[in-house]
Amino acid sequence: MIRIFGIKYDGFIKKGDNLAKITIESLRRTGVEVENRDVVTLTHVAVSKAMGYTIRLSDVKPTPLAIALADRLHKPPEEVEIILRESREIVRLSGGRIITRNRGGLICANSGIDFSNVDGGLSMAFQPRNSDRIARKIRRQFLDENVDVGVIITDSFERPFRTGQVNMAIGCSGVAPIKDLRGKTDLFGYVLRFKRMAIVDELAAASELVTGSSSEGFIGALIKGYQYEFSDEGVKSILRNRKTDLFL
Repeated sequence: MIRIFGIKYDGFIKKGDNLAKITIESLRRTGVEVENRDVVTLTHVAVSKAMGYTIRLSDVKPTPLAIALADRLHKPPEEVEIILRESREIVRLSGGRIITRNRGGLICANSGIDFSNVDGGLSMAFQPRNSDRIARKIRRQFLDENVDVGVIITDSFERPFRTGQVNMAIGCSGVAPIKDLRGKTDLFGYVLRFKRMAIVDELAAASELVTGSSSEGFIGALIKGYQYEFSDEGVKSILRNRKTDLFL
């Protein structure tokens, strides 16, 4: 049986905070213990704040390009400047949003920067540029607390041909990102040829049912009972390149 518990934290995450200790102590206060083979999902905003990946708008000097795009998109030029800094390329402009391939290689709106749950609109949090490396660092924090868990860093994304956002993995450590079912058979003996389950994305999506994404005060979730394979491949291993991308 799979059980999911929200990690409720009433404080404010700040640079240098140990997210493993915060997770363990926060759950313990609700009577839940973090155990070996659990999975911990953490929101990218919580991770970015703990790692210092935030910037105040007042500290940003927009470039001429940012100013021009801001006028076209009706956005603050400082926000556009950060979006551009955190992008490798602009994929398209759509509905007041800049769709980019960000520094971490993910295609997302506004390079994945976030105002929500940072400090009320004065600052923005941006995704780690190597979320798999940060996930490994947080996993080591849990190991230092004598508990061996899988770690997934999450963020919400829009999807082609669908309305609404879904939580997905942007970094992971200790959990195999893919469960490859190719070569196995279905109920009727038919050999599966293409089926590969994006396990870390499915766990990320499930965790948001508990955490929410607005004012709930959850920094992530603890998932118990899911039997996963160990791996340190990371989310980077499942990103499509331009040749295999279905929508570019």
